[in-house]
Amino acid sequence: MARRLVPHKPLTVTQQDEPTAQERAREYRIMTAPATATAIREANDEDWAWRMLLQGRDHLRLLLRRHDGSEAAWEAAPSTTGHTGFDTLLAVLTAHEFTAAGETPPEWTKVKALADPWIPDHPFLNRDEIIHQTPEYLAQANIFIPARDLATA
Repeated sequence: MARRLVPHKPLTVTQQDEPTAQERAREYRIMTAPATATAIREANDEDWAWRMLLQGRDHLRLLLRRHDGSEAAWEAAPSTTGHTGFDTLLAVLTAHEFTAAGETPPEWTKVKALADPWIPDHPFLNRDEIIHQTPEYLAQANIFIPARDLATA
């Protein structure tokens, strides 16, 4: 029986796909928006949730300073933190950091202000002091947190 030859395309060598910004961030243990939201949701207490929020924000700052596209790791929308206040705060902080770095914030950061003011308890400040010391970009989202509580070393 005669064999029939079937024409085929020549084989070409291709490079492996480059890892995504999300994959690189995971490899280097850099928090992304989804990782930050998960860490907040899984926190055992509110203090730890705040630490995770600020650590995620600090990782975003680090990525934005690199000017190499690494901030794309923050383009993916996070799932809920389980708390509307933290969800909105994560979006607003992310948008603020992108804007401060001269970059366009991810689409998921365009959120509405909270319907009711969120003023987390503070060990040293009363309600009026908290409101007075809140940055305008947070107040516009109906979130009231003193600027100094967002500072990290």
